[in-house]
Amino acid sequence: MATVEPMEIGLVVWAEKTADETLKFISQFRLRAIQLGIPPSIDCASAVKDWKTTLANSPIVLTSAVCCYEGEDYSNLERVHESVGFTNAKYRPERIARTKEIASFAREFGIRAVSCHIGFIPAASAEPLYAELIDVARDLCDAMAKNGQNFVLETGQESAPVLLQFFADVDRANLKINFDPANLILYGYSDPVQALKLLQQHVVSVHCKDGRSPAGAGLLGHECALGDGEVDFPAFIRQLKQMNYTGPLTIEREEPNLVQKTADIHTAIQRLEAWKAQVL
Repeated sequence: MATVEPMEIGLVVWAEKTADETLKFISQFRLRAIQLGIPPSIDCASAVKDWKTTLANSPIVLTSAVCCYEGEDYSNLERVHESVGFTNAKYRPERIARTKEIASFAREFGIRAVSCHIGFIPAASAEPLYAELIDVARDLCDAMAKNGQNFVLETGQESAPVLLQFFADVDRANLKINFDPANLILYGYSDPVQALKLLQQHVVSVHCKDGRSPAGAGLLGHECALGDGEVDFPAFIRQLKQMNYTGPLTIEREEPNLVQKTADIHTAIQRLEAWKAQVL
């Protein structure tokens, strides 16, 4: 099976109706390392054959399967609390089952990482939700361990110290982190490079995404093109090198306008290549 080079530039791509449509979008960027997002509209069982056929003669390497769930809403901080991940008990059984479906899909392609946003982990471990999320994480870690997979949480909705304590309390070797530096900024947390240092022992993948801090209390920040926000990417890449990170630098751009999104991805590739040349 093909592998990616350390710090090879990659991309998060959401699966289209067919694998062929998805690869056509990817082809314009000439990137191999792909985190494949699986939207709720994709039937995992029926998609396996389509993807196997399409990937048979492709250089693409699927590095991770990314989960999102029906009903998630990132429009404001309140809606994130109510709707994202596993924090709302009414969504939990369906989303746990869907995550296991995506893990089974990923296993068919040798994908060893299945990632998602678990939702806001309470800072106070005495809150009932904290214990509930530990149970969710253990359930999914144990299910994925049978597939030889890691269950990977994306950073952003809690501080690095809270996430570090959560990992200790879950106590599962295959619970890992997809580190997104922009998310820490969007949710009003501290310097992402310092957070990366704190969490480094659990980091198996990263997103290269940029953003600006919230304008006030209770608000979300906003994403922007890579290099136009507050993430110090040369320092970020330097820290990855110091911790001997060997995964890809995976660009994520959440921009609804496809023309702008495409242009921003090309810009991100150019800037990452320049920053890598300075640091590596």
